[in-house]
Amino acid sequence: MKKIVSDTLVLVIITLVAGFLLGGVYEITKKPREAQEEKTKQAAYKKVFSEKGVEFKEYEYDKKAMSAYLKDNKISEKKAEINEIVKAVSSGKEIGYVITVTDHEGYGGDIQFTLGITTDGTITGISYLSIEETAGVGMKVTQKGFTNQFKGKKVDSIIYTKNGASADNEIDAISGATVSTNAVTNGVNAGLLAYQYITNNQKGEVTNE
Repeated sequence: MKKIVSDTLVLVIITLVAGFLLGGVYEITKKPREAQEEKTKQAAYKKVFSEKGVEFKEYEYDKKAMSAYLKDNKISEKKAEINEIVKAVSSGKEIGYVITVTDHEGYGGDIQFTLGITTDGTITGISYLSIEETAGVGMKVTQKGFTNQFKGKKVDSIIYTKNGASADNEIDAISGATVSTNAVTNGVNAGLLAYQYITNNQKGEVTNE
């Protein structure tokens, strides 16, 4: 009985010490990780708004209202969600938004990227923050031949086709990577809805109740 109590006490002490050490490591590495994450985000912002002198400022919005708006437009949080929005500002003038989106429908898991949209609704590009699609197949969505298809589009939503894009709101799907193509396209559409929410809210057409 004494041996059982003794062994149990030793395990408890080991667990407490391990937890303390892990907590210490987490705190030590927290700031460097946050700094690296911020650096990665800033680099992604600049990829979609590459003009010199552009600054990025936080855009405050009602996340619940945003989520409800996306859901009303057939995009639930199970499919995609808006993580963050910043304003792109040049010479004191707002020139657009950078919207961080996570789509949950990727073949290899979540796909997170930034989407740049000017104030008139034109897409400036996308830049990936996190993606783990199949090498040589799904990862082709990160190539310029695919991502550049979104640039310059000024539409409410985008669809992909396997028969050759012929309309302004169409892009070509990656052959053999329909799931990855679908995930990115749906993520972009979530970002376009977020832009619509912003503009509608500015016009007083959306409430944050």
